[in-house]
Amino acid sequence: MNDSTGTYTVPADPKASTGTKTPNRIRTILPVLQERAANLGMVWVLVVLMIIATILNPRFLTTGNLINVLSQNAPVGIIAVGMTFVLIAGGFDLSVAAVLALGGVTYATLSHMMPAAPAILITLAMGAALGLVNAFLITKAKVNAFIATLATASLFSGVTLLLTNAIPVNMARKGYDFLAADDFLGVPLSVWLLASLIAAGWFLLSKTVYGRGIYAIGGNNEAARLAGLPVIALRASTYVLTAMLAALAGIVLASVIGVGQPGVAPNVTLNAIAIVIIGGTSMLGGEGAVWRTLVGLLIFGTINNVFDILAFPQAMQDVALGVILLGAVSLDAYTRSRRRSGEA
Repeated sequence: MNDSTGTYTVPADPKASTGTKTPNRIRTILPVLQERAANLGMVWVLVVLMIIATILNPRFLTTGNLINVLSQNAPVGIIAVGMTFVLIAGGFDLSVAAVLALGGVTYATLSHMMPAAPAILITLAMGAALGLVNAFLITKAKVNAFIATLATASLFSGVTLLLTNAIPVNMARKGYDFLAADDFLGVPLSVWLLASLIAAGWFLLSKTVYGRGIYAIGGNNEAARLAGLPVIALRASTYVLTAMLAALAGIVLASVIGVGQPGVAPNVTLNAIAIVIIGGTSMLGGEGAVWRTLVGLLIFGTINNVFDILAFPQAMQDVALGVILLGAVSLDAYTRSRRRSGEA
């Protein structure tokens, strides 16, 4: 029988249960198991990749190498955390590479004027201002997110080139490279920063009213509005957050290379989006998680690390990443199709 919650209740008398109950239960549980297996599909991909990587390079799973993978990919990972919020909310942001470059240039320029701490705050404020530009165009001017951020990507890049005359800006003060040069317990500060942002992003999305609002507007914008959620403010906040994190990534990258360089890391936008989608966050909005983005980042970092060790050309890395990205998108489409057919 079914109780008030709609779940199956086992009869008190074992003899009362018949052989027909087991198949019914299997038919009930099987779709749930299939969906959970699909949801964890990219975790299995990561496990397989790590096994292959360990076979090809026995030192792959050493602590030092794993820290190195995270350190090398800290800037794109920081941006991917913010991109997770944007995609879950049903948005899109193509301007993060330009914000990263302008953030690095701003940080390096300020090294000629002040200590690192206020320079970081000013650079983050600059990133927030750029995010507000995106947010205004998308939420108030009603410009399509793809077109708006494509336009601001060109705008921000142009501003960076004009400010620097397309010449890298050297960092003048010592200590400005602390995020790359310093460590805590043998782990670079950039990795600690990435881990802290992943933890904070997970908490915001899964444990707060704000996070539930982000999922709501991504799942059904009109229903969220009718429910009284501040849809415009929530969506705008994701663009501000992402731009701030892109500026922070620019600070980290400038710390690594020692200069603020215009046009640095031009592929970081597509890489960040790929990481989030590979992890299992849907481009259609309403579904995803920061822990999934971490899975995507580890897949991305593993591919790059193994191919670098084997001295494979960049083209091969791009092919492998493209294949995995297509697989992730196909898996997302399959999962949504199964869910819709089940609801029907």
